[in-house]
Amino acid sequence: MIKEYYKFVKDYLKLSQTKISYFLGMVITALGYKGFLLLNTLFASWIIKYATANDLKMTYISLGILVISYSLYKLFYYINIKLYGKNMNYCYGSLQTRLLNKLVTIDDRFTNHISKGKLINSINSDVIDIGDMCDQISELLTTIIQVIVVCVIVALYNVYVALIFLVFALLYIGIRNYADRKSSIYLKKQKHQVDRYSSLFSQILSGLQEIKTFDMLPKLKSKLNEIKNKYAKAYIEKRKYLTLRDNDIRFMTHGFNIALYVILLLLMMNGKITIDVLVLVIGYFETTITYLDRLIDATTSIREVNVSVERVNSILNYKVNNDITYGNIYNDNINGIIEFDNVRFGYNSKEIIKGINLKIESNSITTIVGQSGTGKTSIFNMLLRLYKPSEGKILIDGVDIFEYSKDIYKSNVSVVNQKPFIFNMSIRKNLDFVDPNIEHQIEACKRVGIHDFIVSLPQGYNTILRENANNISGGQKQLISLARTLLSKSEILLFDEITSSLDPDTASHINSVLKDLKKDHTILMITHKPELMKKSDRIIVLHEGKIVGDGKHKELLETNEHYRWLQARKSASKLGVFNND
Repeated sequence: MIKEYYKFVKDYLKLSQTKISYFLGMVITALGYKGFLLLNTLFASWIIKYATANDLKMTYISLGILVISYSLYKLFYYINIKLYGKNMNYCYGSLQTRLLNKLVTIDDRFTNHISKGKLINSINSDVIDIGDMCDQISELLTTIIQVIVVCVIVALYNVYVALIFLVFALLYIGIRNYADRKSSIYLKKQKHQVDRYSSLFSQILSGLQEIKTFDMLPKLKSKLNEIKNKYAKAYIEKRKYLTLRDNDIRFMTHGFNIALYVILLLLMMNGKITIDVLVLVIGYFETTITYLDRLIDATTSIREVNVSVERVNSILNYKVNNDITYGNIYNDNINGIIEFDNVRFGYNSKEIIKGINLKIESNSITTIVGQSGTGKTSIFNMLLRLYKPSEGKILIDGVDIFEYSKDIYKSNVSVVNQKPFIFNMSIRKNLDFVDPNIEHQIEACKRVGIHDFIVSLPQGYNTILRENANNISGGQKQLISLARTLLSKSEILLFDEITSSLDPDTASHINSVLKDLKKDHTILMITHKPELMKKSDRIIVLHEGKIVGDGKHKELLETNEHYRWLQARKSASKLGVFNND
């Protein structure tokens, strides 16, 4: 048991990185207020002792000592609470920051190991639980000392009674610890089902339209009920052990209590102890039960929080398969010439990109097309430095992309996705994340053609966009996202199916915007829209990870069978011919 809790505490302190000054302060102040609380019973017995002996002077002195003891108890308790609050804020803020920093480094395999539901629950409830654990450790240490001190004080009056105290304490701790260990097993199972429920519910919220269209709700309800039933089963099993811990053990407490009363009465009848000692021992027995309850509550909390520690550690200790490093080139004068030099890439023992050689000039629009799984998105992911090529190099202006510093590269290569993410904030605050300069924001919005719409809104740029910006159209959201990307001053813009879900008028407008943007940007697109292909300066056709076509729309129609096949497919977007990898 001691070894087990030592590991719990060690893992917690390593994870929380709590300030040692806060931890020691909490332990010292807890010892202070609990020490005075412990002495109060002794001082109260003194009052009875001197009062029964008609020694008024010592009775009043004892009363005064008791008042001082209570005052110091309250003072130490107040300081302890203040330190607890500071430590809680520190641990919570520190862990939240570390988790957020971790999220920006993960790859797309992350969700194979950790579900979105678990991630959300860990960032919220688990982090709060971990922040509370320092207080429980302090409670555990100080309560153990309290129980030992009580046994010593009682032993000074009667060794046999002290042995009764000790046997009771060991049995009490042993049974409750067993019940806690068993209940924590089922607590883990409960949390796992909560993660599954949260994850599935999140997916339901994201896909409500498809769920309604295809009448998926009955099957989804069945799946949710299956998860709830497993949760309920784990909860029932956990309650069995909690009942043992919180109710059944009370029968043992009452048995020891009765035995103690009988022994104390016999001792007093035989003149072995006086009434003040009887009051002292009974008081300390009741106090010991309280202390043991606190001790077990602390061990229970520590064991339960250890579940949260393990969950958070599973996120922070996740290893990205390809650790991305950054260089020390800080040259921001980038023209945007992209070159793939014999690039190969794959994962899970499957090669996706097979020796691509490609050079893309600046101030041009290049479109990548191909069936699903041909490597289009992998090319984008490598350009965004989410993955490293297994062989070859990707160069920008003749420099390996991994030699650029993080800030320089991030500010020169940006992506706009098919479904851009917009925060539940004002339009201006969404733009502030990239550039807080109002004039720059207006200029970017004018360039993409969304400024007039924004100023027509009652609150203008201060209009709050609801979650996922569902109070504006998809096209308007895409244009705001595009304006936000322009604010980054990136030389290279990656567009991933940005017109796939837009109405024809908005898609046509974005075509015009792209034509304007190529004047001072290198544009690389993934699309299945023939209209965009026709506007492109160059089209790269991929098939099974290789370039099988390179040219303009008309040229490829005449000379490339793969391109003709892609164009010939009816309703290509619905069939998924050009879907992302």
